[in-house]
Amino acid sequence: MCETMVTQTKRNPVNELALLRAWSDWNSKSRSDYMEAILRLSREDRRRDRGASWGSIQDIFLHVIEDYIWWFENVPQERGEDQFVALVGRDVSENELRSLVERVGNLVRTFISTLSSDEDLGRLYLVHGTTGSGKEYTMTTCPADIVWHMVEEQLQHFGELNALFWQLDIDPPVQAWFSSEMAWTRLKRTYLS
Repeated sequence: MCETMVTQTKRNPVNELALLRAWSDWNSKSRSDYMEAILRLSREDRRRDRGASWGSIQDIFLHVIEDYIWWFENVPQERGEDQFVALVGRDVSENELRSLVERVGNLVRTFISTLSSDEDLGRLYLVHGTTGSGKEYTMTTCPADIVWHMVEEQLQHFGELNALFWQLDIDPPVQAWFSSEMAWTRLKRTYLS
């Protein structure tokens, strides 16, 4: 019997841009998987107020989609809130939801494709908005912070969706980071070569 014990793996540093791209790809796959899981629910189950952050399963998902549109379309194009179309609370059809998820995927891919250096990650955007409590604000941000914010936002709300799916006795479409291209490439290089 031959046993191999790995005590440490050689890790190469990952630059932030590569990591942003990997997480954006992982989030994109996740968004599609959750959309499919949501669309398998009845219209009533999708829209039922469950006392969650945004009420219903569909509205939690639409909130995430709204945030992507805000941060990846409105902010870079310097559009004001008056040009932002709210999605939460709307009864969107299956085709509309699919179209929104495709739109967000395209927005993120386009945004990420404009980033080719550390300088690009720090490019400043001036953001004017209104908080949930109605207070107006002005802040500066940069592409790296926008992407990291959306990684956090999606993880937070998809965790919330997981809990709601479990309450319905449905397995949520969770995918491990190990399934990401970046992680799989490292695993292959470390253990399969």
